[in-house]
Amino acid sequence: MQGSGKAQQISLLRREMAGIATAPPAIVARAHVSLGAARLDRLLAGGLVTGALHEITAAAPGDTPAAAGFVLALAARCAAARNAPLIWIGEDFASLEQGSLYGPGLALHGIDPARLVLVHAANAKDALWAMEEALKCRTPAAVIGEIYSAKLYDLTASRRLVLAAQKQGTTGLLCLAGPVRAEALSSGAETRFEVRARSSPHAASAGGRTPLPGPAAFDVRIAKARAGPAAFSIDREKFHPVFWSHREVLFRDALSLPLAAIAGDGPDQPPQRRSA
Repeated sequence: MQGSGKAQQISLLRREMAGIATAPPAIVARAHVSLGAARLDRLLAGGLVTGALHEITAAAPGDTPAAAGFVLALAARCAAARNAPLIWIGEDFASLEQGSLYGPGLALHGIDPARLVLVHAANAKDALWAMEEALKCRTPAAVIGEIYSAKLYDLTASRRLVLAAQKQGTTGLLCLAGPVRAEALSSGAETRFEVRARSSPHAASAGGRTPLPGPAAFDVRIAKARAGPAAFSIDREKFHPVFWSHREVLFRDALSLPLAAIAGDGPDQPPQRRSA
């Protein structure tokens, strides 16, 4: 977005959101959206707080796609709770480095692409500004921001997003797509998740040796939480394994056990039994 056209683009964005909204959205203040995974819901005292700002970082550069998938899943939970559209605001460089959204992938996260408004921002400054303005709109179930560099994202910038989210009860999800350590951030966010990719259980194929892709799986660490007294008991070093059920559009707890070897990786013939 360029400075001279910001007001016009925001006006256009608001008209577009009004066009795809099917019903007047209800404002829910300090409510929780259950994530489905019992462990995360319990640690967050009921789930994701609405009308607040939540941050998502990757545990390592290679985990950034997993972090983006986790953000989409959180957004899908918000959209399902309010039956309202979503706004994704992406910094151009972040899209260049990490890739753009993909329609079939959105569908697997339970997001209707027709109810997702995409906004391209030239830089992180414009992305944060657009996110703040979008959070002031009552219509979206959630506003997702993706920025690569966190240099401009400080306590002041986060506080502006928090106030905008609280004003209309709209949930903000900020994905920090660059190499940012969760402990290095200082912000007013309600929650901060650190995400890393997790091996997914594979489904058997129909007679072939190559297994079918399994559900998206994540290891999630709650690096920060302001969800009440329960937050004090959170082990902030612990990762919680979850997977995303796209059929149910919710998270499920995953077993923290090592996966069994895939049958296709074993020998063609079973080993000979040793005689006694």
